[in-house]
Amino acid sequence: MVKGRQSVRLLQRRKPDVPSSPEAENPKLEAAKPLSSENIQKVLLQVLPLLTLAALVSPVSQATLTPVYGSISSNVNHAEAITATILLGFIGRHLWRNWVGDFSIQPYLALWAFWMPALQAYLFGYSGKWGPVLGAIITGFVSCHSFTMPSAYAAAHALEGLGLQDQLGDIAGVALPAIILNLAYFRPMEYAFAHLLPRLMTWSTLFSPPKLQYLIATLYALLSPSKPYWLATLGIPALLHGLLANPHLDISPRNLEVLNRDLAAHNWTVLARQWSTTGYLSVIEGSVDQYRALRCDHSLLGGEWLLTDQKRQQEGWQVPESIYAIFHILEAVRLVEVSPAIRDSDAHALVVGLGIGTAPKALIAHGITTTILELDPVVHAFATQHFALPAEHTAIIQDAVSWVAAQTSTNTSQQFDYIIHDVFTGGAEPLPLFTTTFLSGLRALLAPNGVIAINYAGDLRLEITRRVLNTIYQTFDGRCRVFGDAAPANKTPSSDGSGGGEEGGEEAAFLNLAVFCRNSPGSVTFRRAVRGDWLGSRNREQFLLPREEFEISFPYPLSSEKTQDGGGGAGDEEGKDMILRKGEEGLWRRQQEESAVRHWGIMRRVLPGAVWEMW
Repeated sequence: MVKGRQSVRLLQRRKPDVPSSPEAENPKLEAAKPLSSENIQKVLLQVLPLLTLAALVSPVSQATLTPVYGSISSNVNHAEAITATILLGFIGRHLWRNWVGDFSIQPYLALWAFWMPALQAYLFGYSGKWGPVLGAIITGFVSCHSFTMPSAYAAAHALEGLGLQDQLGDIAGVALPAIILNLAYFRPMEYAFAHLLPRLMTWSTLFSPPKLQYLIATLYALLSPSKPYWLATLGIPALLHGLLANPHLDISPRNLEVLNRDLAAHNWTVLARQWSTTGYLSVIEGSVDQYRALRCDHSLLGGEWLLTDQKRQQEGWQVPESIYAIFHILEAVRLVEVSPAIRDSDAHALVVGLGIGTAPKALIAHGITTTILELDPVVHAFATQHFALPAEHTAIIQDAVSWVAAQTSTNTSQQFDYIIHDVFTGGAEPLPLFTTTFLSGLRALLAPNGVIAINYAGDLRLEITRRVLNTIYQTFDGRCRVFGDAAPANKTPSSDGSGGGEEGGEEAAFLNLAVFCRNSPGSVTFRRAVRGDWLGSRNREQFLLPREEFEISFPYPLSSEKTQDGGGGAGDEEGKDMILRKGEEGLWRRQQEESAVRHWGIMRRVLPGAVWEMW
């Protein structure tokens, strides 16, 4: 039989069927799972931008409050309120979702943001009636917390796409993401923006808080999943109001014209203004009172009575006069008697904190080589442009704490015959510049027979004032004396912090103090001032030499042996613990708030409320 090709097909063994998952056959089903990577990414792209904007709103809102309420009053309980409103936003979505369904709040949030600058300008008009605490709380809630809460609500709405409540339960599904996003994302972002904003404002005027308010509104509108026609219809008028009628916006000369038009009714004019490191700075001038001042937020850094033809011819003025006696008193650092005596032509001075430059201008006029250490470049620019700060000085634009620490860490740092320490911000003194660490650093920069003058503005009834005075006193071994710029109601701060000054009122208790200390052993005495010390100023003739009747006793005086030769007396241990140490500044926040509130009231009596409210 001839073999041929097999014509019958053999059966093949069939492989068993492997069931395939629906997700493998249809990738869309995998993506539709609540906790799929694609869905998580989609949800986070909605949640994180909302929380980022809310984190930016916080420092921007606080910055816009500071010209009216001061930075310290504006921050009272702010951190606690922020956390509360974030959590309330998440809880509110859980409670209301069955009633409102998929209703989106974001378009309304954008519209609210566009009109916020106009609403703020209206609310500022009530600051005098509400006061620094209640006014800051009300306006802060409207301008800040009314954004953080709806932003958290919208974020919670977006998070429902992950189905966390179905998997973790209602309580955990709401609480866990709220707490995690608040602590791990929102608060770090808020902290970063708060520290970045002053640098951005210094770097460019494009980042001023009023401009950022409109930028935030625009970003809220872009993030909104729906953009109804009414958003543009109602939002554009808000932009036009800002451009044409909002005195706070600094985008064009038109806004400054609006501001000065409104201030003209109160006889004041803003010559220049700019946001910078320390906040809102402006140079203001009164047509009736006839003085010019440098404003920082809700305080004055200094000012001068204008040298008019009438004052020159009828009253014999030769130079503009300082509106504050304390700056002339600080110049008495030259008058402290030391041995060997310091000649002006050989002397070197360091001025920490510039203001309008009253004291450094005098030092320069006396031929003293002067170095100015100032944090804010705009303060230096305004002092030069509007208060005739001479160019013959060395300017160091840097944080004083870091600069002094860097100088004292080297053995080649320059020493100064005179140091003037004059800093003020936010309605109270910056405590890091009054710690024993910082003051010891300044003493290390002082020549062996050098002298330092320290200005501290504080309430004699508060323990923090007593502690700061004692810190200065202990740092310089008791070789100090302290004088006020006016007669104190009680010449000795009380040991329990309740202090004198009750019968003298707020202004009698809140004083500008000048503390004079010497580096070498001996008592602080002043030589007699002569005509050359006055530099043609009538105010210097009257206020330069500290008055004996304005002297205030230190709370913990050392024994005479300690002050004369550096030894110690039996009772000298009493005040050693009553000092301000680095890292303890936060312990005195409440007392700084009290001091800032009292200072706010004093400033409202110095200038009309409208000047503060219109910026």
